[in-house]
Amino acid sequence: MEKGYFPLFIIKRKGREKLDPSNPFQPVNSFGSGCDPAKVSKISQLLIELFIDGNHHKKLVDAFDIGRGYKRFFKRTLLETSDYLKDDCLSIQCTVGVVRSHTEGPKIYSISSPPSDIGQHFGQLLETGEGTDVRFEVDGEIFAAHKLVLAARSPVFRAQLFGPLKDQNTQWIKVDEMEVSVFKALLHFIYWDGLPDMQEIVGLGSKWASTLMSQHLLAAADRYGLERLRLLCEAKLCEDVAINTVGTTLALAEQHHCFPLKSVCLKFVAQPENLKAVMQTEGFQYLKESCPSVITELLEYVALIGKHSVTSYGYGSEKAVDGSEVNGRRVKQRVY
Repeated sequence: MEKGYFPLFIIKRKGREKLDPSNPFQPVNSFGSGCDPAKVSKISQLLIELFIDGNHHKKLVDAFDIGRGYKRFFKRTLLETSDYLKDDCLSIQCTVGVVRSHTEGPKIYSISSPPSDIGQHFGQLLETGEGTDVRFEVDGEIFAAHKLVLAARSPVFRAQLFGPLKDQNTQWIKVDEMEVSVFKALLHFIYWDGLPDMQEIVGLGSKWASTLMSQHLLAAADRYGLERLRLLCEAKLCEDVAINTVGTTLALAEQHHCFPLKSVCLKFVAQPENLKAVMQTEGFQYLKESCPSVITELLEYVALIGKHSVTSYGYGSEKAVDGSEVNGRRVKQRVY
């Protein structure tokens, strides 16, 4: 039996409410804890006996409170003259049912709420160009936008357009060191709150075009303080880790403090079956030149994998963590 309370209704009462002698039926009061026992006429203690699963339980109640419950009526004279009262004590035998779980009935009405469409509305605002009040020049191409939308989404745009150190000309801004396709994708996220179709923006000219766009877009997101976009790009790059692009992705993660992405790249490169191929890519050469400290961390990952290699009786071929046959010492030397 779970610990709880149930109402006990007694007809004897005393206090502010007066009994109506002309009414032989009196409403029952419920008593719990917290009331002054002196307010209860004659009844100062109740001994409650319960039989639960064959076990006998007794509970002495000596504190009462007036509460509310379902009204029951009993003739006062019948109770006082009945055999139920012995020495001003009333014994009550009852069966207590406990509901152990919360149940809900079937829902009669169910109205599904539609998904948010605010991004679609703002996206249409960008596409129509209605109400635009600022122009961006990116590598000779012009983009029209809305100052308030940009300021609401990006703290960098807010400072650039409305801050005390804002640009002298806030109606025409030239964006340097950014490709047209990247800025277009950046505006798409600001208005639509989602990543654009990378293939639609960059085309199908390169197998790794989508990954390269995600890399550039991550850098742009960090530049303009768009944290959600940065995390979306980071997640996309984690899914697309590959031999040809992991070197530049690792350098990007180091430069923009993307620690989860950096960890994924390090573990990928440190795998014996990947290390030699990655070292022969241009991305790895760029990594060594731009982030030499990462090479040291990479060596630590390689050493960690070497420690977990399994050697049978101390000689013979070693198995890496993933089960591939590899000599740990030879792999470590190849890093240099």
